[in-house]
Amino acid sequence: MADILEWLIKWFDTNCDGEWERENQIQIHTVGNPGWYIKIDLRDTPLEDRIIDSGLIEQSDHDWYFYRIKDTEFQASGDNSKLIFLLSKFREIAEAKS
Repeated sequence: MADILEWLIKWFDTNCDGEWERENQIQIHTVGNPGWYIKIDLRDTPLEDRIIDSGLIEQSDHDWYFYRIKDTEFQASGDNSKLIFLLSKFREIAEAKS
């Protein structure tokens, strides 16, 4: 887990320019079904024009996730075991060539 958090910190730091961080946020919340919700603002980053949608992948009530880039935001949610997986999906997208 430390590896993905270190990467996310570096990604955030790379985008910080004195202004970007005032308007854009990385949010990680718990949700009640139970699970996680992640929202990462992508305005003024190389990812802002991407559109991606995994659709809901649901194996069972306790094994599900989705992720997408829509309206200059990475949005992802998944069951309570998916936090690292979802952050890793964001990393894959960020590191992929467009």
